[in-house]
Amino acid sequence: MIASSAIPDVEKLATLIGTSRRGAPTVIETGQNNRVFDFGDMIVRVPRHAAAQAALCREAQLLERLRVQLPIAVPAVAIRDVDGLKLAVHRRLPGQPIESAADLGAAEQASLARDLAHFLQHLHGLPLAVLGHDAAPPNPARTWHDLFQRVALSIFPRVSTVTARRIRYDFERFLGRIDDLPIVVIHGDFGTGNILVDGATVTGIIDFSGCDAGDPAYDFASLAAGLGKPFVRQLQPHYPDLSAMWNRLDFYMSTFALLDVLFGLDHDDDAALQAGLTAINSAPGGHR
Repeated sequence: MIASSAIPDVEKLATLIGTSRRGAPTVIETGQNNRVFDFGDMIVRVPRHAAAQAALCREAQLLERLRVQLPIAVPAVAIRDVDGLKLAVHRRLPGQPIESAADLGAAEQASLARDLAHFLQHLHGLPLAVLGHDAAPPNPARTWHDLFQRVALSIFPRVSTVTARRIRYDFERFLGRIDDLPIVVIHGDFGTGNILVDGATVTGIIDFSGCDAGDPAYDFASLAAGLGKPFVRQLQPHYPDLSAMWNRLDFYMSTFALLDVLFGLDHDDDAALQAGLTAINSAPGGHR
């Protein structure tokens, strides 16, 4: 973890980014990877750990290539070095993170679903070369095999035998067909916190630190985790290939709690660890 003492003071941040606003910014503490400071007109993300810092630098370069190819606004991120700590700075996009689609009428939900499907079609349709991998091509299969090994080593001892058996079965079934899955450019964290809206209008998509090569179903799983599978079904008329992905959404959604546990273990974050274990044990077949 990067120590809290390494965070520049607010006045230094304001001077650094050239914001017109003075006074304390709004501090957003919801992310596992970054502390987010909202100065009204500017956003500053301060990494919580070294991996997050590296991801911010990669994201800034990636967004330079993506911005001109996507139909919805994404941030123009600049990296600033403050006392050896790299920060990501960008102008605040309009809108607020979507919290729920339940309060929207049927026509508004349909409009929102159409906009999100349109964005994902464009993103998933980009050539993998846009990711800028200079060395070996991305290997999502290896990533998932490695994740399963970590789960078996670090999580199985912390859950019941029944739960461990269920997780193993789900992974083995998934890994048995992984080589046949499509590989496209995905957002990697297409959840409600990263989708900005004004009413039912999508005004921006943020946080591309997880953008990489992967199964397009992963983005729909992230969306379903926040807005529910019934809403995600409304994207299908605008994204016909979604119909073939439904059986993978449940698996990907089941891994989110596993990732929370691993994050908690990696970064000594007991809140993330306990939240993940609670979610795992409350899943069907997950009782102790």
